[in-house]
Amino acid sequence: MSKHEQHLANILSAIEYEFPDFKIVDKRKSKLMRVLSKVLFFNKNFMTRYITVIGNTVYIPTKDWVKEDAYRALSVFCHEWVHMKDNRRLGPLFKLLYLSPQIFSLIAVLGFWNPLWFLFLICLLPVPSPTRSELEMRGYAVTMAVNWWLLEQKPNYEWYSKQFTSSAYYWMDPFKKDVLKDHKKEFDRIQKQELRDHEKQIFEILIGKP
Repeated sequence: MSKHEQHLANILSAIEYEFPDFKIVDKRKSKLMRVLSKVLFFNKNFMTRYITVIGNTVYIPTKDWVKEDAYRALSVFCHEWVHMKDNRRLGPLFKLLYLSPQIFSLIAVLGFWNPLWFLFLICLLPVPSPTRSELEMRGYAVTMAVNWWLLEQKPNYEWYSKQFTSSAYYWMDPFKKDVLKDHKKEFDRIQKQELRDHEKQIFEILIGKP
């Protein structure tokens, strides 16, 4: 077993210990994911390149995905673990914050009683989502941290900013200058070992006690 495979096994074991109902599901075998791929039509790579977590279930492109690149799988599962922790911490509020403001378009169904409610359809537009951006920043901070701790790899800020400013997450933060500034601030914090509790946990699993 390679070093990265061992790290991955340790991370998965820790996730399973914290979330006993943790599951990994092949997207191709999930009816929910196939439906979501139609809803998220703006993300053409949703089924083939993106990993999705709902509750404590992580949906991956194929079952072989984990075996094909142990390091990438390790980095991604650390990222998704953050979302799982936040989902538990915030409860139903997590989904509301993550899906805002687009989720408020559902209120438009009241338009059948009063046409003014149809105005909520505006929320379907790619309106910026500060809350989704903040939740994803917590996940991507861990991605940057893992790359730094294990590979001493500095972030490709252009790639990270693209995740926030493009259709990948429905243009959740189109202000590239601010996104770059936030990512640099997060990486600076990581380099100084000013870690949040969940980051300390991952660091100890991968590296050991500081």
